[in-house]
Amino acid sequence: MQKSTKTRTGNVSAKALGLLLLAGLVICIPFRLVQLFTNIEPNTGFFIENNWTVYCFYAVVVLFVIVLAVVAGSFGKIPASRPVLRRDKTLAICSFLFAVGIAYDVIFALAKVMRALTDGSLANGFFSVMFTDGMFAQLLQAICGMAACIYIVLVALSYVGEKATYCDYRFLAIMPLFWALFRMVSRFMTKISFTMVSELLLELLMLAFMLLFLMSFARVSAQVNQKGEMKKIVRYGMPAAFLALLIGITRLVCTVGGRADLLADGFQFSLADIGFGAFAVAYIFTHMRYGRPASEDDLLPNADAAEEKTETAQEGEKEEA
Repeated sequence: MQKSTKTRTGNVSAKALGLLLLAGLVICIPFRLVQLFTNIEPNTGFFIENNWTVYCFYAVVVLFVIVLAVVAGSFGKIPASRPVLRRDKTLAICSFLFAVGIAYDVIFALAKVMRALTDGSLANGFFSVMFTDGMFAQLLQAICGMAACIYIVLVALSYVGEKATYCDYRFLAIMPLFWALFRMVSRFMTKISFTMVSELLLELLMLAFMLLFLMSFARVSAQVNQKGEMKKIVRYGMPAAFLALLIGITRLVCTVGGRADLLADGFQFSLADIGFGAFAVAYIFTHMRYGRPASEDDLLPNADAAEEKTETAQEGEKEEA
């Protein structure tokens, strides 16, 4: 297993990002809980009235999302876009938590599909049921989620010192990305999404940043066209983690507190949100602390250069033939 030496790259940046993330959660979580308990219709997720909490909450959330993205992308000492392969208990634990969260999401997705198939509507035809209320997207979400769960477990094992290295499984590396993609598609296909704007807007924003993070994560993990991707991981991963933890923690409080009815139907607590948030933060901080120097990114080939090299080689082979 490749080991990277500890560097000073990004130590100050990591502390600043950590404090900024913590400040955002400390401010927004209580704000959101007050909003849920005082201004949300049970089961619908619709605002009772458009009072000051609505505008202030979204303003504060958008502010922290923008600040996290801008601040994370402005640091000049982002590590090279190479995976850190070393023993790291924190990242291993967060990876296992993310894997359990994805498995949790898969179970709920499969249960939703099975209910749709067995509630009597199957008489209308299998394909009619599967293309209603995003059931087909739910099925694909579950299938990709199973593969994503396996891959994140491999990631976790790589950081507890096992022989398995997740970088060797390039096809599985894109499965978390597809899991998040079909999760977003299923949200877009929800019929009553417009009455659940308070939850839907937050979740769609989270999924957008999650997709961007997982896309760069897949490139770095598979070591395919990864030049410059670590900067994107930090830039998109911090807002994604902020939104995921905000959504996951507030829904968990409502569920554990016996007020799950305050959450919109179909927008129940999911361990995948908290798991992803913890994983993204641990992954970013581990690479900022132990990652290779940013100067090594310049040694990585550009995607365009690689394509030109391949085309030139093919043309040379044709000429020789």
